[in-house]
Amino acid sequence: MGTLGQRIREERTKLSLTVRGFARDINVQPPYITDLEADRRRPGPDVLARISERLGIPMAELQALDPRITPEVKEWMDDEPRVSRLLRRLQDSPDRDELLREIEKVVDREDEDGGEG
Repeated sequence: MGTLGQRIREERTKLSLTVRGFARDINVQPPYITDLEADRRRPGPDVLARISERLGIPMAELQALDPRITPEVKEWMDDEPRVSRLLRRLQDSPDRDELLREIEKVVDREDEDGGEG
């Protein structure tokens, strides 16, 4: 899977939209699109929703490509100190890639089970 900017460019070009036309359609300036596609900028929630609608890409797919932590996750980290502690420990671990894979497996199983644990 590529970056958010790559995904936007890929779909825009599939739809034969120019940078100017796409920018006009989602009510932003063309240089902003250029920066998004080069991953120099990240869209806010309103712009991301307009991109999703115009390109026909599910919002969840675009959000999954955005590397920023959402406000909801930041709030959860503030409310649940274990999350920050675990992330620090994970960052310092020599086996962090393997640990991340294991965490992903657990989360994927939860998703498949419908969140039932």
